[in-house]
Amino acid sequence: MKERPQLREPQIKSSSLWLYFAFIFIVFGAKAVIISNFGSSVPFWDQWSAEGLGLYCPLIDGTLRWTDLFSSHNEHRIFTTKVLHLLLFKLNSGVWDPMVQMYANAAIHTISLVLLLFFLQKGMTQGSRLQFFAFATLLFAVPYGHQNTLSGFQSQFYFLLLFSFPFLWSISRYRTGYYHWFFVIVFSGFMSFFSLASGILTIAAGIGTLMIRWICGIERTRWTAVLIIVLAIFLFTGLYFTSAKPETKSLLDFTIALSFATGGGLLYTPVVLFMIRQLQKKPSTDDYSWFVFSLSLWVLAQIFATAFSRGSGILTSRYLDILSIGILLNGYCILFMLQKYGNSRRFKKIAIIWFLLIIGGLVGIIPSTLRSLENKYAVSIRQKNNVNGYLASGDYTFLQKKPHLSTSYLHINFLFYNSGGGISNRLKSILEYLEDKTPGQRIPYFNGDRLNSLFEYLENKTPGQEIPYPDVAGLKSILDNKTISSILTPEVNNRNSNKGLGLYTEHSKQVFLLIGIGLFFIGILLFLFEGFILYKNRKKFRQKLIIYNSVFL
Repeated sequence: MKERPQLREPQIKSSSLWLYFAFIFIVFGAKAVIISNFGSSVPFWDQWSAEGLGLYCPLIDGTLRWTDLFSSHNEHRIFTTKVLHLLLFKLNSGVWDPMVQMYANAAIHTISLVLLLFFLQKGMTQGSRLQFFAFATLLFAVPYGHQNTLSGFQSQFYFLLLFSFPFLWSISRYRTGYYHWFFVIVFSGFMSFFSLASGILTIAAGIGTLMIRWICGIERTRWTAVLIIVLAIFLFTGLYFTSAKPETKSLLDFTIALSFATGGGLLYTPVVLFMIRQLQKKPSTDDYSWFVFSLSLWVLAQIFATAFSRGSGILTSRYLDILSIGILLNGYCILFMLQKYGNSRRFKKIAIIWFLLIIGGLVGIIPSTLRSLENKYAVSIRQKNNVNGYLASGDYTFLQKKPHLSTSYLHINFLFYNSGGGISNRLKSILEYLEDKTPGQRIPYFNGDRLNSLFEYLENKTPGQEIPYPDVAGLKSILDNKTISSILTPEVNNRNSNKGLGLYTEHSKQVFLLIGIGLFFIGILLFLFEGFILYKNRKKFRQKLIIYNSVFL
């Protein structure tokens, strides 16, 4: 009897390139559509002081020092953001246009995500790779992180991702070439910290990975010890120069915040199981799974730090671009385990339920996200008109406008923003106020949708949002600065004539809208093409399998 050779499904790697293009086109296309529809060229909040007064005025006056690029902004040192904005300012012919920054941020975010997918997809079969890219595309195409997408001053979140992923990959590959990876590790770790304060956790995750491999006896070399010491010096130096004021008032608030971010821990079960398996198997240092392990440490550290520093605000839009990496990682771990233990029906059902929960959640937040985008755009129009009106006429009343709100609303708004201890205390204070104002009447039940609507209303009707700065007198002082007023776009200050690249104009918005829509649909076609290639390969494989069975059985 002939010995039957093992027949393996062919792996066609060349077509994977189409998956990268499909992901880039859809994700960047979706961002271009959002920016062109809802973006504004009015600087917002911290931009006026940190960017306008702190960066462009010294640049134009000739007093900008290189040390200013490393100066602190709250608890952060946003060196990378400052350098980017200086480059964009020069590229835009000396015009301060947040729209230019938004498109640049969209490109940086997309590139950082492609880099992550490149690191994660190693070891996947062609079928799993297609599923993984499709899931990642859906996850990052939904605009839940619109506060970052529609702000020119939020690139620090994207730079954190851009430098953290190469750092963690280099840590996982360190044994394969000490000198070569050492430079990448030091550089990317340095840049992570000087992008966002939580970049210090990138270094901590790297140290954690090296220490665990040392403890497990996998990697105990002189160069590893040297790297651990160098990174530890970076870590403690960074912590010394970082001062964060946590908003969490109690252990209960911290626990609730963690529960919000992890779905009560259930959504992160795949990562925990993967990490346990990694410690049990103890693979060699050149195994790609160590990158997944180090990324797991990084994600968990980011969640714990955000829960500690932001409390119940952990699910605020601007933090979701980082937290979403954890969702992608859990999806990867499920697909990884399906490849290893795919014959288990129970595990397949659990995997399907997990993915359906995530996809259902993504689809479910789209209506509220669109409402938030429309509200934000309406607010930005009023802010632009008020700033433009003041600059054109000098009439201070343009900056003192407030929406017509009842006394009851103003009091509720005050309770919402000033009752500490998280959402539960805020809601309790509001309900107590309503009960006092409506004696003898039963307060209606606040379900999730009604509560979200209340919070959205409060956030979008805040009196201070009639101007793009928290302080009326402060904004007046900034706008009276001739250097600042002279570099604003003609849309914001109609006395200016320099348009720069003109990305704020209606014509440019229409162009980018069409480009975004076009890229989005091309990306979908590329996914369909890749699916067709996969179908043909599997069909050929089945035909070969039939022939092999007829010969050897």
